[in-house]
Formats: sequence, structure tokens, C-alpha cells
Amino acid sequence: MSRWRQWARAMAVLGSTVLVHELAHALAAWRAGGGVQEVAVGFGPRLLARRLGDTIVSLRPLLVGGFAAIDVEALPAQRRIPVLLAGPFANLLLGLFLLPPRVPAEAAATVGSVPGVRIAGIVGATDMLLRAHHPLALRFLAAQINLSVGFANLLPLLPLDGGHLALAKMEARGVSASGRHLYRYASALVFFWLLLRVLAGDLRRLGVAQRFGR
Repeated sequence: MSRWRQWARAMAVLGSTVLVHELAHALAAWRAGGGVQEVAVGFGPRLLARRLGDTIVSLRPLLVGGFAAIDVEALPAQRRIPVLLAGPFANLLLGLFLLPPRVPAEAAATVGSVPGVRIAGIVGATDMLLRAHHPLALRFLAAQINLSVGFANLLPLLPLDGGHLALAKMEARGVSASGRHLYRYASALVFFWLLLRVLAGDLRRLGVAQRFGR
């Protein structure tokens, strides 16, 4: 398989994972009566855009994911909860659906050559997708990535969905604005510390893999 096709396949898996997540948020927000300013496919400047009611649907050049611009804070705290949970739950359901009943030896060798996707970031996940030649290996990795995104987004850290969920719970219980403000900064610091640790781990594993010729 040519290199560009490997990259296209890897970007399709990562992009669809993000899009499923964001579209689930948008659908839940519409259902809850919240405002959705935009649902975008890709990142970067808009190439195409169409307004559907109060929502802009756009296509952008970097097709590695997407986003939903949702005015979550405009909803009462209790009504935010299903909107925040929709994205992670969509990824978890898709991950369970994609899990193959068995992984053949060739696929297991591809997937097992690097530690699990659950402790890898975007760099590590992309590297494993590029090396997954067996169709079931690709399916297994897509399932693991969706499960990872689902579980990771439930962590009570901002800017993850779990962090916003914790804020909604705090607001519903009457926690002061200063207390919520402190939580925002503390959880964001922990999140970025974890992000750097995961990135360092990805780069370290890639260095080892290259040294031993994978």
C-alpha cells in the first residue's frame, strides 16, 4: 500500500472518531434546546459553508477531525449533563461495535508491537494506524481509539467533557464562582501535564521503534 493511502486511511480513522464525538454533542444540544453555532468537518479556513436554521455546517481543508461550536453554558446545569455525556458515550458505543470477535496473528503482531492505544496520544495512535496493514488490525485500532477517546473525555479535567461535567455538578450543588474558577485552573494544569507526559511517551516509544527497525 502506498504511503499516501496509509496516511489517508489513518486520517480517516482519526477524523471519523472526532466527528462522531462532536456530532453526538451537537445532536444532544439541539435536543436539549441549546444553541449550536457551527458543526465543522475538518479544521482551517472554511471552504464551503451552508446555514441550516441557526447552525452553520462547514467543510474545512484539514480533514483530521471536526468540531461543534455549542453554547453549553447557556443551558441550565442539569440540562448540560446529557449534552456533555453524548460525545464520550458515542465513542464508547462505536468502539464496542467495531471490536472484532477475534484478532488474527498477523493483526495481533501489528497491534502488539507497541503498548496499547489507551496510553498513547495522537502521535502514537497515528503511528500504529500507519503500520496496521491487516484489515482487522485497522478495525481493532479504530475500536481502541474510540474507546480511549470515550474514556479519556470522562476524566474530570478541563477542557475535557468530564471537566465541564464536574463544573455543571458543582454549579448545581451551589459551589461558589470562586471555587469553580479555582477548579478550572487546577484541572487544566493537570490536563496539560498529562498531555505532555503522553506526548513524551509517544516520542520515546517511536524513538525505540526506529532504533530497532520496528
